[in-house]
Amino acid sequence: MKTTDEVTDAELVSRAKEGDRVAFRALYDRYLRRVAAHIGRIMGPGPEVEDVIQEVFVQVHRSLPKFKGDSKFSTWLYRVTWNVTVSHLRKRSSMVDLPALRQFAATQELWSQLEAREKLRTMYAAMNDLPVDYREAFVLFELEGKSLAQIAESTGESINTIASRVRRSRERLRALLERAEEAQTHSTRVGGARK
Repeated sequence: MKTTDEVTDAELVSRAKEGDRVAFRALYDRYLRRVAAHIGRIMGPGPEVEDVIQEVFVQVHRSLPKFKGDSKFSTWLYRVTWNVTVSHLRKRSSMVDLPALRQFAATQELWSQLEAREKLRTMYAAMNDLPVDYREAFVLFELEGKSLAQIAESTGESINTIASRVRRSRERLRALLERAEEAQTHSTRVGGARK
């Protein structure tokens, strides 16, 4: 008898569609880390990532009977993950403003960590202002290191379309981040002048 590691995705999917919980758990275990990493790269750091992971696998469980096998399971799972994550991002509240925490910086090391987190949060907040298709292209190309051809294949778009989205997302992010940096510099100057 084969172990779950030796069973193909197609076999596990077939068994899971018939209600085999062990097969579904094997798919979950096989893809959990990839799904979590993908969600983390799209959303950025935060406690919500765990909730979205669970939402993805609930959606997979509900939708698995509709999976026809026209594409690889991993490709289908990627699309489900993307859709659930984007849906969650659209409902998400605004980001925490770490500059308000300056007064609590006890050491330079702690402050450096807070500044690094703020920069990461600023980048993800700026990404929230991108259209979803631009964000997708940016995350896949810049953060996940996929080629334009791989992205085109997984999204069903042309390579030229993907290349254009990557270029435009870079331009928009650069502009958004520059504005955020200018606003931060301005608020620091204004705050410093009042002291």
